[in-house]
Amino acid sequence: MNTGDLSAVDNERRTYRILTSADELMSIRAQWDRLWAETGAEYFLSFSSVHESWNRIHRPQGAALRCAVVCDQHRLLGVLPMILRRPRLWKIAGTCGPGSAEGCDMLIERSTESHAIASALLTKFLLLARPDYADFEFVQLGCALEIAIQSVPGVHIIETWDNNIPYADLKAERDWTSYTRSLSKSYQADCARCSRRLNEQGRVTFEVVRGMYTPLIDWLFEHKRTWSERTNKRGAWVFSRYYQEFVNTLFASDPRFLVFALRLDEIPIAVKLMAINTNSASLIIIAFDEKYKRFSPGNVLDESMMRYVFENYRSADGSHLDITFGPGMERFKLHWSRGYVHPARSYRIVTSGRAWAKTRLEQAIAQVLTPDRRRAHRQNPTRWGLPGLVTDELSRVAPAFA
Repeated sequence: MNTGDLSAVDNERRTYRILTSADELMSIRAQWDRLWAETGAEYFLSFSSVHESWNRIHRPQGAALRCAVVCDQHRLLGVLPMILRRPRLWKIAGTCGPGSAEGCDMLIERSTESHAIASALLTKFLLLARPDYADFEFVQLGCALEIAIQSVPGVHIIETWDNNIPYADLKAERDWTSYTRSLSKSYQADCARCSRRLNEQGRVTFEVVRGMYTPLIDWLFEHKRTWSERTNKRGAWVFSRYYQEFVNTLFASDPRFLVFALRLDEIPIAVKLMAINTNSASLIIIAFDEKYKRFSPGNVLDESMMRYVFENYRSADGSHLDITFGPGMERFKLHWSRGYVHPARSYRIVTSGRAWAKTRLEQAIAQVLTPDRRRAHRQNPTRWGLPGLVTDELSRVAPAFA
């Protein structure tokens, strides 16, 4: 792996590098696949997802690849897939993932040194890539990345926000019947009623597609955008042609990515996308036809989808796969998860001295200016004594970075 000067050696065996091209990613694919399977990570850390995220989303939009890896001689110990964007004067680091609401983490080989390696990998990334800011979204509390963020010296966390990620804990379940008996009876009754009413409208069928192109994905994006406009929940990824191309490419090439569809007289009325991981499954995107909203087609589809995964996939030890539903406390997620959630936190951190000085300055201005004065300052920065404030604040924080 040749990465120029983007490398560091801790000792004779452990080497940290920053990979900057798709060819360099390809050179470690076999080891990446091994590490992903051994750690039981989610789909967004799989090689295929990161590789396609880079090729289909980030590279076409002008980002720079900065994938941090650590090796012990020739054995891959850890991967932190990152990219750099440079809007205006600042370098902003983010994860090399789809950028929807999938979460982020790093791959770290399980050992007594896992936490130390994770912290060192994040530290080396910040030293070698030299970003000003870094964004990490939906980081599960207690995971390798979250522990590293809290332990890396010299990092300033300037913003956080918390989320919950519901998941169905199915490892210990014996069979489908006993699992469904543990679920909410009122919710099940509502779904059964909707299913009966839907069957009165025509022939209802369930479909699974994997490892091949399907127009169902384009159908999903069309209806997802309609829903986003109606609800004013305008995630950038929903309207991104780059993200849509990423999903189409990934689902057509990798059989671990499944498309579930509910049809009425052969016409799709609900579609859901799911990834099968080593020890779990991840719900990715859902959409339904607004014309059939009164029949709750997405909830009707859930029954067949959940049962299909439950009966057709197992982890290496033979247990059923846990199913992660993504951030949000929607009713269907709480039903199938029985209220189990992974607490998660999103972070924006400052990683350079000049960015920290800028942040402190902005905080100081925010403290002394009322909303009216902020507007006036934007129009006339020399008013309200701001030059003196700028000078005082910079003189106070600059020595720390000399």
